[in-house]
Amino acid sequence: MDKGIRPYCNNKFVELNEQRRRGLVSNLVFRKTVMADVMEQFGCTLASAATHYNHAFKTVKELNGELVSGLGRAEDKKGGRKKKAVVVAAAVAAILGLPRDLGDAGSTSDVLNSTLLGNGGEEQDTEQAPPAGVLLSEGVKENTSTQTVTTNPPVKYSVRKVSDGTVVCEDLTLEQANALIAKAAAAKKAKLQLVA
Repeated sequence: MDKGIRPYCNNKFVELNEQRRRGLVSNLVFRKTVMADVMEQFGCTLASAATHYNHAFKTVKELNGELVSGLGRAEDKKGGRKKKAVVVAAAVAAILGLPRDLGDAGSTSDVLNSTLLGNGGEEQDTEQAPPAGVLLSEGVKENTSTQTVTTNPPVKYSVRKVSDGTVVCEDLTLEQANALIAKAAAAKKAKLQLVA
């Protein structure tokens, strides 16, 4: 059953696009206005309205690309995910305080390898013992030794009435306690307070 959402959205897009092109509304306000109008007229979700907006955008772009100049993501910003090795190397470089732009120092992996191994970039003698851990191809040193991790037990909270101090509920997380206090306030019940 066609409710006419797509033709309506296309017409609204073209109608409001003139205001955007004249500079009366910004690109963000234009997009929000078109989607909000479609949501209001047809009672659809934001995701559905965004789909119809994108279809209208592509349709107008195919017909006359000048009409939608400045809308949409820039061509240089499109693309897939960054390569994992680059992301890992950049994260380790940030942690170690290395510069992002290495200039003539070499690749990030080379600098990370020399920094992590502590050899200043020189070749190691084969007589020396290998470093503890395994050096991954991305330049991240994997720690192969066992480590014990201690975690603090979660803090539990109680909620009590402000008027007489009676405890309403115990052993709650902070989120649960705040939700209970907010629920009581919204229902105009007894005023509650948090107790650690």
